[in-house]
Amino acid sequence: MLFGAGYFTGYKTAPREILDTNVKSAGFLSRETTRVLSATVESLRSENQLVVYRFSGEVRVSIEKTALAGLLNGQQDLYVPATVVYYLDMKDLNEEDVTYDERSKLVLVKLPALKLDDVAFQPERSRQINNGLMTLSAEVVSELERKNYSQARNAFIKMAQQPSIMENARQQAEMNVKSYFEVPLRVVGNPDVKVRAYFPG
Repeated sequence: MLFGAGYFTGYKTAPREILDTNVKSAGFLSRETTRVLSATVESLRSENQLVVYRFSGEVRVSIEKTALAGLLNGQQDLYVPATVVYYLDMKDLNEEDVTYDERSKLVLVKLPALKLDDVAFQPERSRQINNGLMTLSAEVVSELERKNYSQARNAFIKMAQQPSIMENARQQAEMNVKSYFEVPLRVVGNPDVKVRAYFPG
């Protein structure tokens, strides 16, 4: 049985490099939009992994072990909450992925693939139910627990990859990167330039 809830992690404020390098020797209104976009790309690339979404839930898994032709048995049920992070590897973002149409004042940002980090379990909040004579052995309990966590990891990844959850993560990624580009554009006096971030395909 699987339960889950998603929430996002907000983007950071205006990239440091924008104000540090682009607005030193000229007024805000005189800066070229393309230079601001280039600096924003470099700032995002320096972030490496940009966390855009988190999903939290709980999984229940069960495993059995038998011995002596079934005369001895043991079973362990494991309930464990977990969280997984969705991120963009910004090293994969290049200047060629950002285009600006002067006529329509529209910036298009082609995003790198959305990725999932490793599952982070919360064992301190887990529940473990052991049954059967074999679970009287601490060694057997440890073995069952190790195998159960492996099952739980696979189950949680499958849960986190449900289409509706992945779509939520993609939408949040697009919103975060869109805002990341919009902030410096406003700072340099281009509030009328629109930004659309998207995943190809």
